[in-house]
Amino acid sequence: MGKILMAIFRVCRQGFCSSLRFVATEFREIFSALRILYESRMAFAIAAAMFFISLFLIFGYAEVEKTMLEVQKIFYLHVSAAMTVYLVFGVNFIFSIKYLIKRKPDDDLLAVSAAEIGLVFCTIVLLSGPIWAKYAWNTWWNWEARLTSTLVLWLMYVGYFILRSALAEDNRKLYSAVLGIIAFFNVPIVHFATKLWKGKLHPARGTKFSEEPTILYTWIAVLVAFIVLFSLLLILQYQIKKTESRYEVIRRKHIEETS
Repeated sequence: MGKILMAIFRVCRQGFCSSLRFVATEFREIFSALRILYESRMAFAIAAAMFFISLFLIFGYAEVEKTMLEVQKIFYLHVSAAMTVYLVFGVNFIFSIKYLIKRKPDDDLLAVSAAEIGLVFCTIVLLSGPIWAKYAWNTWWNWEARLTSTLVLWLMYVGYFILRSALAEDNRKLYSAVLGIIAFFNVPIVHFATKLWKGKLHPARGTKFSEEPTILYTWIAVLVAFIVLFSLLLILQYQIKKTESRYEVIRRKHIEETS
């Protein structure tokens, strides 16, 4: 468990602008350690414990923000989900590239598994954002740069699955890998949107938690819990898709033999 936490800490400290090779190396370490725990079923207990601890920190430890009061607590869900989206779509990006280079079916399975989970986290961001915005900006939605670019990101990955469902198997893997790579280039646009378009609603990139350290510590704990949850879901989803793929091979073989 300590190995996992240290790897997550190094990724968070390195930041978004770090090389994808560094992030991929650290995530592979987290993924390998969690897979060992997953096989022993300890990972589920650890993830559940981390979420209970996160809830306690949010409502029992973190100081109430002085301007927005209790409404600010949605920040822990909203921002942690957003940061996890970066990681999840980054995993899809890496395995999409690997598939185009090596054409291994497992890389496609991991890429689509990550995209499915990423779409869920991105939906959480888009749903939690307007709730926060209603109290912070007195409006449910504003066509501000980061909001709009996040919606475009969500639509691109919806298109990713529409494309996969519309094509035959061989073309599906190839073209969805290409679209996964293209869609990922919207992630840095989302991240740097407030700097590129000088948005006044969203906080500037790199905003510091200078007022209350408890807010920072709680956010880090929630972010770690989200990353662990994503890693477990990725392992589970990959295994499901791997089983479905094997079943499809057996089914086709059986049809050929009986026809």
